[in-house]
Amino acid sequence: MVGRKTFIHMAVIIAVLTGLAATAAPAQAHVRDRVRKQRGHIKDRVRNQVGTRYSYGGSSPNGYDCSGLTRWTFDDHGANLPHSSMDQFRLGKRDRYKRIWKRSKLKRGDLVFHKTTSARVGHVGIYIGRGKFVSATSSEGVRVRSLYDRYYWGPRWVGATRVPALINR
Repeated sequence: MVGRKTFIHMAVIIAVLTGLAATAAPAQAHVRDRVRKQRGHIKDRVRNQVGTRYSYGGSSPNGYDCSGLTRWTFDDHGANLPHSSMDQFRLGKRDRYKRIWKRSKLKRGDLVFHKTTSARVGHVGIYIGRGKFVSATSSEGVRVRSLYDRYYWGPRWVGATRVPALINR
């Protein structure tokens, strides 16, 4: 009798746990799907600005500087970014943001930072996948660039920041 009660008790526990797992999985899948769509939207939004001219202090489709482009791209889409590449980099220390040091760990929509001035960070762009990012420079305006460019961007890599809206929780 004791064996049978233990068996029934274990069967009930397994049934309950299986039911909990079944209800938890769709919620996580929903979050992953929402984050994936948000990443795709950020990528499309910034890619649509390729070809826009550079404008110092600019943060609209009339012209951008680097942090103005990232700020505009994320406006109403997951982050209220400051208009400074260094201040955007500092967000990586805040709760809910995530700092990424290795380029191999990047995901679409991550803010990528480079040392282009005497400051630790002088430039920001948005990672779009496959080793590419979009950013605005004074010499070329908004363009797609390679993170692994061995002559300019590659050696100037600093790190990246992932905004809360693009983190699976």
